[in-house]
Parts: sequence; structure tokens; C-alpha cells
Amino acid sequence: MTPQVRLGAHTPGGLAPAIMAIVERGVGKRPELARALRGEIELALQESAAPVRILFDNGTVLVEDGEGSAPDVRIRGALSDLVSLMAAGRLSALAIVAQRRIKVRGRVGVARRLLAIIRI
Repeated sequence: MTPQVRLGAHTPGGLAPAIMAIVERGVGKRPELARALRGEIELALQESAAPVRILFDNGTVLVEDGEGSAPDVRIRGALSDLVSLMAAGRLSALAIVAQRRIKVRGRVGVARRLLAIIRI
């Protein structure tokens, strides 16, 4: 069964609807990975004043604008670099992180699983 992806609170100009579309596509293509992921991810993207919170829990995925309450991982960077990570192979992704274009704080395994779900 494919997890349900829902849009939570969103603000005018916030990126939650766009991130939800990316997450929803990935969940549809890789439902088994999405079902296995439990955690809260906060994406702080340079293009938006508000971070995006993604919560994977019990067969549902909530995507909304706003800070995470206790995120397992915080990912910071530009949306273009996040898209590059989605399209990159493993070595290219490591280079993007090593160059500090994307900063990851917290449980790196949760970030890796999210990227596996949303990869192109």
C-alpha cells in the first residue's frame, strides 16, 4: 500500500506545495521505502523564509511550511542544489554535500532515505 501524502499548513510564497509534489512523486515510485521511513525532516531552503517540515509516520507523509518540532535531520541549502541531489549519483551527491552546498545536521541516515525516495 502506498503511503498517503498530505499537504499541511502552508503560507503564501512557501515551498510546501512544490516539495509535496516532489515527495508525492517519489512515494508513488518507491512506496516500500516511504513505508519504512519514520522521522521528521526540516528543509530550510534559501528561496523561502519558512522552512518545510516533512513528517513520515505510520503510513502517512505530511508536508507543510514551518519549522519541525523535533526534526531528526535538518537539511539546508538552495532548492537548485536539492534538485541536483535528487538527480545525482551517489558520488556526485557526496561531492555536493562535501562542498557544503547542502548542509545536513542530525540523523544522516534519515536524510539518505529521503533522498532515495525522491531521487529522479
